[in-house]
Amino acid sequence: MTWLQPLMRDAPLDETLTGDAIRWLKTALPAGGKIFLEPHLADRLGVAGDKVRFQGCRAARHDDHIHIQL
Repeated sequence: MTWLQPLMRDAPLDETLTGDAIRWLKTALPAGGKIFLEPHLADRLGVAGDKVRFQGCRAARHDDHIHIQL
């Protein structure tokens, strides 16, 4: 999706919609499913819980995307 990056360069983060989407994902994920994002984003979006995790310091940063493990 490299072609999409220039179109989204200045798009601001919609904290309300993104937080709502992550809260919905937490309820929709199967048992054992996880959502990976940076801790400062989890705090900023007001999402927490056993399904919201930090990938770790050796992994790629998740400032601009979210990983979901099913």
